[in-house]
Amino acid sequence: MFSIFERLPLNDASLIKGRFVEKDKIIQQALNQLNHYADNKIHVPDGLPVFSIEQASSSDTGVLLAAYDEINFSRKIVVQSWAPQKDIDALIAQIKSVSPTAILFADFINPVMAEKFRRRSISFVDCVGNLHIKDKQFNFYVKGKKPSDLRTKRVRGRAFNTAGLKLIFAMFSQPKFLYATYRDISREVNIALGSVGPVMDDLYASGYILDDGKRHLVNKNRLFERWVDGYLEKLRPKQILACYTAEDEDWWKTADPTEFRGVWGGEVVIAKPTPFMVPETISLYFQSDADARDFASRYGLREDSEGDICCYKTFWAQQPESPDVISPMIMYADIVDSINPGSWDVAKTFYGEAVAHLLVD
Repeated sequence: MFSIFERLPLNDASLIKGRFVEKDKIIQQALNQLNHYADNKIHVPDGLPVFSIEQASSSDTGVLLAAYDEINFSRKIVVQSWAPQKDIDALIAQIKSVSPTAILFADFINPVMAEKFRRRSISFVDCVGNLHIKDKQFNFYVKGKKPSDLRTKRVRGRAFNTAGLKLIFAMFSQPKFLYATYRDISREVNIALGSVGPVMDDLYASGYILDDGKRHLVNKNRLFERWVDGYLEKLRPKQILACYTAEDEDWWKTADPTEFRGVWGGEVVIAKPTPFMVPETISLYFQSDADARDFASRYGLREDSEGDICCYKTFWAQQPESPDVISPMIMYADIVDSINPGSWDVAKTFYGEAVAHLLVD
């Protein structure tokens, strides 16, 4: 049997950066830790590793953990970056769905989680040497190891800074960003490359991303609620271009921002087909300041810092198939932020019709 990975130094801190570690690095480091422990328990000739990794067959999910040829031991593995305690039931179910005897490979498993896994007969290995494997041949159990880097570099809240809010929006809107490289995310979401990792770290650490062989957003309702608050408090104010007033109260009924690469915010989108609703605040989103000013000039809007017509710069990538359609996430946030109390009932209805489908775990 052979390993498809080189054996790396056990103290390679570059493999453990916060709570998010790429799958291949988790496999490398956890396998090294397992072999380091097993080398002292099992005699293997010629200095060969006790355990190695084989690629699973195309019909299987995950990767197959196989032992030295003379030891009859073979199990599938499930790779998970960070194992938050509140997700333990879901995580155990996912592990067992791969195989009743599957082994969890994780970057770090704390002592409480380790004991819960042991009691429920879940085998695991992490990147710092915590492990549990018990069968007729092995009875391995180590808990309580923790790297200083993992403890000292925990930074919570990064997911809800400006860069994080943009990335969360992108992942809700286009799930491809759950799997994209950091460089592609940086380029397409328009955030600094150095910001991507910390945001992903925090999403994993906070239990909003689960990796069971395929990455998923989870706890979506809570994540969406936090995103709306963060968007209104931190992101949208930074996108402001200018505010205006209009002498004609009905000016918005015939105006068309799409001629200026713009879209209506949530208040007008809801108000146009709803005869009884009149927007008391109006939001618009444009690709540039020049577009917003040309629009304002066309419809006789007067710039006023206290005005109730506010233009914002779009922060999302325009979709070629629907450049004039605003995201339901933005629409909902706009409605929630309206000063008209009646908009809350509209927001609840809209939530059920247009937003709820985004929040299914």
